Amino acid sequence: MTAQSDSIQSVTASQVYKSTFLSHSSSLSSNPVQYPIEVSFCDHEQAQLAYLLRLLKQASEQNRWIMFIGADALLDRQLLSNAGVDINKVLVLKEKHRQSTQALMAKALHMGNCSAVIASGNVQDYCNQTIHDAAIHGNSMAFIVNRTQQASSLLH
Repeated sequence: MTAQSDSIQSVTASQVYKSTFLSHSSSLSSNPVQYPIEVSFCDHEQAQLAYLLRLLKQASEQNRWIMFIGADALLDRQLLSNAGVDINKVLVLKEKHRQSTQALMAKALHMGNCSAVIASGNVQDYCNQTIHDAAIHGNSMAFIVNRTQQASSLLH
């Protein structure tokens, strides 16, 4: 089992977006992403944020939720709206009720009610078989936001 979970790696938001663009598919449901998607950005380099917003816009076109786990993962409501994300499909889970963020993410992904689940932290903490299998089962995307330098304009 350890060897199998060691093979789980992350991909970046730009890689996912470019692969959906190159496949001529604007629908994420036809191209399920099987690995946690790392979104790393700081004040001076926000290209990954732009790709994340494009992917969330596509995700909001599905008849499912976009869930942010914890306030530290949340992006500004106006930023999401300006990017074309349907704000009415955004959920924020603030209270974790003594469960780890990883466990909550796996549960949200597995249920299939969310097209995307976003948490914050180190992507390596989410590169495991549980998250991988849950994303596949729910046909959902798992985003891990890692702000290398807090950008006050991006926080809600």
